[in-house]
Amino acid sequence: MLTHTTQAVLLLTAHFAKPAPGDPKPLSPTEWGRFALWLKEQELTPETLLAGDPHRLLDGWREDKIPQERICALLARSSALALAVEKWQRAGLWVVTRSDPDYPARLKKLLRNSSPPLFFGCGNRQLMNRGGLSVVGSRDASRGDLDIARRLGGETAEAGYCIVSGGARGIDESAMLGALEKDGTVIGVLSDRLLKAATSSKYRPSLMARNLVLITPFNPEAGFDVGNAMARNKYVYCMADAAVVIHSGTKGGTWTGALENLKNDWVPLWVNPTGDPASGNALLVAKGARRLPVQEGKLDIRQLFEQPVHTGEPPRPGNLFDTAVASTKTAAGEDQGGFAPELAAESAAVVGGEANTAEGQALEGGSDMSFYEFFLRRMQTLTEKEPKTVEQLMVELDISKTQLNAWLKRAVSEKHLRKLSKPVRYARHEYETRPKQASIF
Repeated sequence: MLTHTTQAVLLLTAHFAKPAPGDPKPLSPTEWGRFALWLKEQELTPETLLAGDPHRLLDGWREDKIPQERICALLARSSALALAVEKWQRAGLWVVTRSDPDYPARLKKLLRNSSPPLFFGCGNRQLMNRGGLSVVGSRDASRGDLDIARRLGGETAEAGYCIVSGGARGIDESAMLGALEKDGTVIGVLSDRLLKAATSSKYRPSLMARNLVLITPFNPEAGFDVGNAMARNKYVYCMADAAVVIHSGTKGGTWTGALENLKNDWVPLWVNPTGDPASGNALLVAKGARRLPVQEGKLDIRQLFEQPVHTGEPPRPGNLFDTAVASTKTAAGEDQGGFAPELAAESAAVVGGEANTAEGQALEGGSDMSFYEFFLRRMQTLTEKEPKTVEQLMVELDISKTQLNAWLKRAVSEKHLRKLSKPVRYARHEYETRPKQASIF
């Protein structure tokens, strides 16, 4: 059952069928952002427009491109809404608006009022805030590039990260299926045919297993539209923590989306090295992207996330990354984008207080420490007296759950930490526990 707020947002911003001549045009994300802000200033909510007389409530609204008549005509589409919603719900689709807790927080932070007013979706809606690695590329990719995308999707899943992609034919689909084959999690941000994808045999098992969520800000039955595909690109980037371009031309959606991300500095952008002379990958590197750190044919997925991620906010004291950046000095003591040398020790002391003095001294001395190595040092301090749960560590370290789980898994495999059960906690490797009866599993 849709809430009254969701019904109002749908009426004002969504298409319910193929537009006919004379139909009012739904509000765009930017238009909805301006109108929603005005409603808030008037101490009104979208649902009040359904309960009262919209003409009277809109008496103070003045904008030439969004006249009162257009808003009232959109609100009068209740019959069309009822028919559309019944069809969508029968197919297992749901709707989230910007006021819902499951709405992607990254979009609201990075795009603000330009974030979509709503998403249609199917599958595990909690994945929308998972973050992960965005993988994008051309629809008409070579077999080699498709294989790279599929392998990258699988290795990303095995490393504990989610894949975010656009679900289009080619690179997008290959990366998504590669992750799902390894029982990983995937966020598919579609530009068309969500209703068809929701019943597709290639996605249905993963939707049922709750490893996949498919979403779109457009009508679930809409066919392919170049404008929608281009508009969708920014959401694929902003819902991730880092992005990889497998193959791009020098025009089209992949190229435009990558340039838009570089311009706005949403997430770190990595580019697959390629010898294709028609590829725009090298040009993206020249414009600020980074080459994938492939060594001897191998890629450590974790390196793609061991970079400071743009948050749109000033650094907060106590953030793990804030202190680790202090280690970016050269041997000569010249700062390369981190804290000034005289602030390094003070910043390190903020994280963990007196117990972190050794870490602070190491950073001040210009140690060439990676974020993961700094994480290990912090874990030795935090678990010195007792094991810690994931929830406790998230508070102490102030990093995303995705990043934390990946580093914990790596630290356990490398025997830096021990994973305890009932409840799940993490301890220094030398931490002693009472012996447990062996499990038959």
